[in-house]
Amino acid sequence: MKRNRRPRHTSKYWIEPEIFDNVVTFCRCYPVWIKELQSLPDGSKAIQYDKDKVQSSSDYDATADLALKRVEIERKVNLILTTAQAASPELWEWVIKGVTSNDYTINDLIQQGMPASVNYYSNVKRYFYYLLSKRI
Repeated sequence: MKRNRRPRHTSKYWIEPEIFDNVVTFCRCYPVWIKELQSLPDGSKAIQYDKDKVQSSSDYDATADLALKRVEIERKVNLILTTAQAASPELWEWVIKGVTSNDYTINDLIQQGMPASVNYYSNVKRYFYYLLSKRI
């Protein structure tokens, strides 16, 4: 497994090593969350509202738990997407590809048509990690 290089202490995007590791791990969960969202049923169709009668129950509510789980996963996925878009409106799709998987090196992304140099992409990726560390 290729290890991500942390920004140096002198870099303007420097973050603590432990926080950097947490951010990288958070990003690596992105594909798992996407699969989980695709496999979870949409529980919103199971909710029926009665305008005349509203009641609460102390019993276990599977639909509410499912909805809460979906909302939390969607929040995490959207956090990664919006942070990548904030880091670089032009390269956000490439940033997502590079930070959420160990399968792609910078050279692989360039071979696939990424319109940026190695240095520019590396700076955008560092900025992405820096932004995400402030948003998590």
